[in-house]
Amino acid sequence: MQLLFGLALLFACAFAIEYTETALQNEIKNLPGAPPLNFRQFSGYISLPNGHGKIFYWFVESQGNPDSDPLMLWTNGGPGCSGLAGLMTENGPFRPNKDGTLDENKFSWNKIANMVFVEQPVGVGFSQASGDIQYGDSMAALDNHLFLEGFLDLFPAFKTKALYLTSESYGGHYLPTLAKEIVTQGKLTHFAGFAVGNPLTWMPYRDYGQWGTLWGHQLIPQPLWTDYLENKCQTLESSRHCQSITDQMSTITQDLDPYALDFPVCLDESLSTGRAERWNFMNIIRRSKRLKGQHKLNGFFPEVYEPCADVYADTYLNRKDIQAAIGADEMKWQECNDEINQGWNATDLDTPMMPIYEFLVNNHNLNLMVYSGTDDSVCATLGSQQFIWDTFNKTNGQDWSPWKDADGQIAGSSQGFDGFRFTTVNGAGHMVPSTRPAQSLEMLRKYLDNEW
Repeated sequence: MQLLFGLALLFACAFAIEYTETALQNEIKNLPGAPPLNFRQFSGYISLPNGHGKIFYWFVESQGNPDSDPLMLWTNGGPGCSGLAGLMTENGPFRPNKDGTLDENKFSWNKIANMVFVEQPVGVGFSQASGDIQYGDSMAALDNHLFLEGFLDLFPAFKTKALYLTSESYGGHYLPTLAKEIVTQGKLTHFAGFAVGNPLTWMPYRDYGQWGTLWGHQLIPQPLWTDYLENKCQTLESSRHCQSITDQMSTITQDLDPYALDFPVCLDESLSTGRAERWNFMNIIRRSKRLKGQHKLNGFFPEVYEPCADVYADTYLNRKDIQAAIGADEMKWQECNDEINQGWNATDLDTPMMPIYEFLVNNHNLNLMVYSGTDDSVCATLGSQQFIWDTFNKTNGQDWSPWKDADGQIAGSSQGFDGFRFTTVNGAGHMVPSTRPAQSLEMLRKYLDNEW
């Protein structure tokens, strides 16, 4: 084992990156509880020149060839949730344990990419906000563009690497708006595209996708589903009767995890904490409905859906020795910021992203992909299919076809369009990398190599 680890280190040194003296001050030298590592990692703050504050990042080198592999930004959704949740529980190199140690994630995305996990917008996680900030999609896009500029100034060796954006959930708003900001400003010349999982694209698609997926999984009775369709409850302006129907659906399925219908839930009540990313996303759905004068959903998101992995990460990141090791300001770390979530621009929550996708596809040569775990009901594949087929024309001759994982097993389906791709991951939940890790890594490789 020691010989293999030594060889890995020699291999890594062969593709070593030269870092600035300032960047080296942010290198994580000793991460408590971590397994042996064959890559370098850095963390710290990028101050925003517009006075909004500073964004915390955690950067991990590629375990492949960091000198030639792309640079990939990851942010979680919410809005208002930390990208460190992704690092700790999804596609980062670690998995936290109950005892405070970290296991290696064998399917980390930094196997093939340089990954920078960000806590954005300012005020999320370890990030610090300054002044009177009006939170919303445009504000986040501008601040994230400033972050990327600052990050590349700190790590100039990556300025010439292909730059990709990745996210999930409310990332369906974050990434298109940020991509538009990048191509409009024209400063980040190596921007190559984005991949977003189970995205919120437009609330009517999301709504129909959720309830239709419950029906497709045979979790609700046919008369209830028929009632839903006959009353046209998939429209944005649904009635009180429709709310009664969806309340019944919610009550029937309340002990399942809506983000991963066929996966177990965390039943250890001793691990119960505050709201995580899934709580915050459900809050914006509630807000969207109340904006139309509708009553509050009852029993929509029971506390049982809190995942244990999130709690292990919460405990780990709140340790003083960990905060010191990663150069974070000593504070109470929370996965999601409820005030930011509740204060998000209300209009943005219902804004359709289709015009931005059309702008990007029609005017810029980018590698764009929406991927979708089929076991998610909250931003379901059914809703994403509505978005895809209503928005794009099949013009490049690529048919809907299965794709295989590294073991040769069917992992999902993929459809190519002109300048855009839609990919499903069979059996994956809302957080695709945590529910189908091996398949998510192979999907990422195919996406980066354009191998479909």
